[in-house]
Amino acid sequence: MNEYDIVIVGAGPAGSAAALRLAQRAPQLAARALLLDKARFPRKKLCGGGVTRHAWALLRELNVTLNVPAHPIHQLRLVYANLEATLRWRDLFRVVQRDEFDATLLRAARARGIQAQEGAGVREIARDDAGVVLQTDAGEYRARVVIGADGANSVVRQKMGLRSNRVSRLMEILTPRAEKTRAAEFGNHTAVFDFSPLARGVQGYYWDFPAWRNGAPVMNRGLYDSRVRPERPRAELRDVLRAELKARGLELQDWRLEGHPERWFDSREKYSAPRVILAGDAAGTEPWLGEGISHALDFGMRAADYVADAFAKNDFSFADYTEKIARSALGRRLRFKKFIAHYIYDNHGEWFYRGGWRMLQLSLLCLRRA
Repeated sequence: MNEYDIVIVGAGPAGSAAALRLAQRAPQLAARALLLDKARFPRKKLCGGGVTRHAWALLRELNVTLNVPAHPIHQLRLVYANLEATLRWRDLFRVVQRDEFDATLLRAARARGIQAQEGAGVREIARDDAGVVLQTDAGEYRARVVIGADGANSVVRQKMGLRSNRVSRLMEILTPRAEKTRAAEFGNHTAVFDFSPLARGVQGYYWDFPAWRNGAPVMNRGLYDSRVRPERPRAELRDVLRAELKARGLELQDWRLEGHPERWFDSREKYSAPRVILAGDAAGTEPWLGEGISHALDFGMRAADYVADAFAKNDFSFADYTEKIARSALGRRLRFKKFIAHYIYDNHGEWFYRGGWRMLQLSLLCLRRA
């Protein structure tokens, strides 16, 4: 049996960040750690691909430089029906392709000496007083501690009985552009957040993000429904997305449509069991904009710190993990964004959103004149 001090399940941003943090803070533990992932990298990952300033700052904290194509965003165009407001701020975020971003981050972890096993999907997990046994596609592994960073459909969470029903929904397509000048968003470095779908019951927005794929310009387009108010009827996302694309001169059936769930963090739920903790999307992100990359990096780093402390104290009960995350700067950001989501995506009338957009227009005008 392959035995390790720590097995990190999931080699995406949360898992790789946890591994990099261990290598940085506790190299003796990192030498006895293993990254497992069911996929082989680079692998497809649905995501808008927006990497915020906070995410790049966390990578710098890990002393990691990722040389991946990234389209900088200097403007946000916020839309509701026929109302628009534009926020201008250099390098608000950069748009990447997640397969490139995640594969490069995993290579950085390997370069720090972290062992990684791809193509090793977890099938079963059994826990005893000495540790955790994982049955995978690549054989059996034993760990003293497991960090579950295996995404919204986390097998670790399911096998440990850490249930979560707080699920958002996303749908997206990539539309190529023969010339980048054909899309104003490229030249202006503009990302569009269109909240018009609120009027059709979507608790979220439609997005247009300019990006690069294989050296060619593309538009990442999609629809996000937070479902932060689960008591309300579900919106028909396919119909809403079809209408948004049609308004932009596109037909939904012409493009490959993909969708996936996204869970959001709630401190009232439990994200740990003895010898097992969750991080990143396996625990949850924020339901306002559904931005997950920076939170996943942050989560992974904090999970690594928490586990390193547990080894130092020889205490693997992990009873206070959820509370520590909730009280951290990460937890405060997640709670604040959940509050915003609850407020904005409530069942407000047309007057609320139109009035809000006019106030936003006026505020941004005042800022530009200041």
